[in-house]
Amino acid sequence: MTPRRDPPPLGVALVGAGRWATVHRAALPRAGARLVGVATGSDASRARVAREWDVFATTDMAALLARPEVEAVVIASPNDLHATQACAALEAGKHVLVEKPIAIDVASAERVERAAEQSDRVLAVGLEMRVFTLFERVKALLDEGALGAPVHLALDLFRRPHRAGSGGWKHDPERRGSSVLEEPIHYLDLARWYLGEIASLRAWAVSRPGREALREQLDVRLESERGAVANVTRSVAAGGHAVDVRVVGERAALRATWRGRMDVDPRPAVRLELHDAAGSRLLPITAATGHAHDVWRQTAAFVRSVRKGVEPPATAHDGVRSVELCHAVERSLASGERVTLRQG
Repeated sequence: MTPRRDPPPLGVALVGAGRWATVHRAALPRAGARLVGVATGSDASRARVAREWDVFATTDMAALLARPEVEAVVIASPNDLHATQACAALEAGKHVLVEKPIAIDVASAERVERAAEQSDRVLAVGLEMRVFTLFERVKALLDEGALGAPVHLALDLFRRPHRAGSGGWKHDPERRGSSVLEEPIHYLDLARWYLGEIASLRAWAVSRPGREALREQLDVRLESERGAVANVTRSVAAGGHAVDVRVVGERAALRATWRGRMDVDPRPAVRLELHDAAGSRLLPITAATGHAHDVWRQTAAFVRSVRKGVEPPATAHDGVRSVELCHAVERSLASGERVTLRQG
C-alpha cells in the first residue's frame, strides 16, 4: 500500500505587516501553511519585511496576487481597506481570511459576501474568539443542552486602552470606521453565536471628561429572536485584560473567566464553573487559551476549509451580520432608542 502523503503547506500571502499581521505570520506554520509573500502599505515597511522576514514583499497588491505560489491571502490591514482588498483577492481566484471587520459599512460587507459567492472560494472572517478554547467550550455546553435553553448572557471586557495602530489609524474614524467595529464586534458576535439571531438592541456609552470620543464605557443590551437577553459591556479605562462570560440557562448556569496582563498574555488565569442541581463545580479547561494560543486554530480551520470544503468558523454572512450589529449599536447611541434589526 502506498503511504498516504500530507498535502504540501498552503501558500499564503499576508496583506499588512503590523502587529496583528505578525500574529498571523506566527500562526501559519503550525496551521499547515507557509508564508509566500507580503503586501505592505509603504516602502519602509516593505524593506523591513523583506529584510527581517526573508520573504517577497511589495507595496503592489496586484503584483502579489499575480504570483502563482499565492493560493490564499490573510488580510490584516487597516479596517477601511478590508472590503476592497478582499474583493480583489477573491476576483484573483484566491481564498481569503479577512480580519474583522469584513468592511466598515454594511453595503461594503454585502459586496464582499457576493464576491465570495461568485468566486467559489473560501471567505473566512477573523472573528477569532469563536475558536478560542474557552469560548468554544461555552458554545459546546450550550449546544449539548447542559444549561437548557439560554435565558440570559452577560459578556464583560475590562482592559487597558487600545494602541493607536500603525500610523495612528485606529484613532482615525475614516480608517477605523465605528469604534464598535474595533473590539466590541467580537463580543457582539459571541452573543449572536451563543443566542442566535438578534432581534433588537439598545446601547449606552460614557467616558471620563476629555475622552468622550473613545466611548470608554460601552453597554449594550440585546434581545434574541428566541427571547433570551444579553448584556455586553466593555471598558477601556483599566489595566490588564479581563473577560467574564456568564450564561444562565433554564436548568443550569455557567461562568467562564479569563485574566491576563494583556490580550496576548501567554500565561492567563482561566476558570470555567458550572452551577446546576448537583451543585457547583469547576470544569476542566486549559489555561493555554486566548490570543497567544488560539489564533493558529483559526488559521488551521481556514486551511481545512480550503482543503476539504468545510465551512470556516465565521463565514462571510457572519461577517455581514457582525457589521450590522455594530452599526445598530451606533444608531442606538445616536438616538438613545432601541433599534430593531432585520431578520435572517
